Amino acid sequence: MQTFTAVDLNTDGANAADANTSEVVTAATAFLATLDASTKAKVVYDFSDNQSRQTWSNYPAAQVPRKGVALSSLDAGAKAAALAVVKTMLSAEGYAQVEKIQQADDWLNKNSASGTDSFGSDTDYYIAVYGTPSASNPFMLQFGGHHLARNYTYKGTTASITPAFTGTEPKSFTVGSTTVQPLKEKAGTLFSVFDSLSTAQDAEAKLSSNIQDILMGPGVDSGKFPTTEGVKVSSLSAAQKKLVSAAIAAWVDDAAPGEAASLMKTYESQLDQTTVAYSNSKTVDGENTYLRIDGPRVWIELVNTRSMSTPNVHYHGVFRDKTDDYGSTNPSS
Repeated sequence: MQTFTAVDLNTDGANAADANTSEVVTAATAFLATLDASTKAKVVYDFSDNQSRQTWSNYPAAQVPRKGVALSSLDAGAKAAALAVVKTMLSAEGYAQVEKIQQADDWLNKNSASGTDSFGSDTDYYIAVYGTPSASNPFMLQFGGHHLARNYTYKGTTASITPAFTGTEPKSFTVGSTTVQPLKEKAGTLFSVFDSLSTAQDAEAKLSSNIQDILMGPGVDSGKFPTTEGVKVSSLSAAQKKLVSAAIAAWVDDAAPGEAASLMKTYESQLDQTTVAYSNSKTVDGENTYLRIDGPRVWIELVNTRSMSTPNVHYHGVFRDKTDDYGSTNPSS
């Protein structure tokens, strides 16, 4: 069972600026207007309901129940309005990735060894709203399911876009004649960083511990991140630093352009205080390949992990902000 840590979430986070809050408020208000009273009661929570706001996971919703309402429980108009909210929250690339992750769940529904009907782009993905969507007062939108979690907290024209989980099972599959790879860019940019390391840099980057899955995943909200290890980005070449920036951007750029650009400016200003590290292997299909970027604020993990649904390894990835998850400047209080 997933556990929860008591956290002070209702604080003034050092959010990204230039958020498209007004557009998000419009989309969220339109979605809520499509719901009858009983459905709306399942979707809307108090902003102060911190435990509910922490309810996200990489597991299927059948294993870790989500707050809110499943897309499959909505009529066509309400479902379209719900997805319009998600589309407004994200960049075009970020929304396309959501669709691909959902396609992977549809693939599992038809092809997984476990053969469960709980997989699927409608049944396994939920939307919830915390507080009243407002141009000035804080509120949060939550969308996610198997291998996906979007937790976006807005306050005025600022936004917090973490914690975020993106994964896929399988890593690559076909829909008709089209090959789909939901995490191709995220994984590719990270692997490029580690492929660029010299022998000496590689030795410094490799962790002594054997890490088999993400460390700062769902339910880990103490605010206590692992001790910083690895090779310092400040010691890398200019070309390698650009690779690290590109790897961070692959996660940040899922958000709407204004807030993504604001957050990237912050993370790039801290690049010389950032490290990169890996465990076990750094190969694309390596068993328990584990890659990490660890900065004063940014935290990114990607791991190859085994499953019961397919015979191959698949991706788990998490992006967190050490001072601004859930819009909080003090997540460990």
